[in-house]
Amino acid sequence: MSKRIYLVLAVLLVGLLVPLVATAQQPEPPVYTFVALWNVPRAQWAEFTAFWEKNARPVLDRLQADGTIIGYGSFASVVHTEEGYTHGNFWETTSLAAVERALGELLKLPPNPASLGARHRDRLFRSLIYRARAASGSGYVWVSATQVKPGKGREARELWEKYSKPTYDELLANGTISLYKLEVEHVHTESPGWRGVVYVAPSADAVDKVRAAFLALEQKRSSEENRAIGDAFAEVTVAGAHWDFFARVTNYAHK
Repeated sequence: MSKRIYLVLAVLLVGLLVPLVATAQQPEPPVYTFVALWNVPRAQWAEFTAFWEKNARPVLDRLQADGTIIGYGSFASVVHTEEGYTHGNFWETTSLAAVERALGELLKLPPNPASLGARHRDRLFRSLIYRARAASGSGYVWVSATQVKPGKGREARELWEKYSKPTYDELLANGTISLYKLEVEHVHTESPGWRGVVYVAPSADAVDKVRAAFLALEQKRSSEENRAIGDAFAEVTVAGAHWDFFARVTNYAHK
C-alpha cells in the first residue's frame, strides 16, 4: 500500500477518534439538590411530618410529573445532636431555574405550624457524580462528608472513583441502594473543600449491606494495599475534618 493511502487512512482515523475523545472529556451535567432543614421541638415532630405529607408532598408530586424536579424526599434525623437539625426535605433538579420554580411553588403554601420559631437553614448542593434508579417509598439516607485540601479536588475525586465508586455502582445495580452521589455545596455556607457522599437505601438492612460491602472489599485487599489507599486519601484530605448524617426517609420519590 502506498504512503499516500496510509496517510489518508491515518487522517480518517484521527477524524473518527477526535469526537470520541471530546465526548469522553465532557463533564456530566450536574444535578442540583436543595435541602431545607429545621430543628423541630420534640412535641411537634408528628405534626411537622403530617403537614408536609398533606401540603408539600402533593406539590412536589406535581412538579415531578411535569418534569420540573427529578426527585424529592422528606427525612427525620436518627442521630440527634444538641445543635443539630431534626427534620428536613429536599428536591433535585437539573437546573437552577427549576430549583427556584419548586421553591416558589412551596412558598405559596401556608407555613408549617410545627416549624414556626424553629431554627432553620437551607443548603444548595451540586453533584460531581450522580447515579439513581426509579424508586419511591420510605428508607434511609446516609451522608458522609470529608474536607479536601485546597488544590487537591481532582486527586481526591480520582481516588474516590477508583476505590469507592465501583462498589456504589454494584450496590445501585443490585437494588441495595436507589441513589448515590458525590456532591459539593453550590452556594457555599461552609468551606468549599467539603465533599459529601450521599446514598439512599430502602431499609436499615440495606444500610447494613452497604457497610458490609465495603468491609468485604477491604478484607480482600492486603494490609499493605489498605495502608497505601489510606495514605493516599490522607494526602488529599484535612485530618479529622469529617462528619456523618443518618436520617430516616419518611417519603421519597425519584423518576
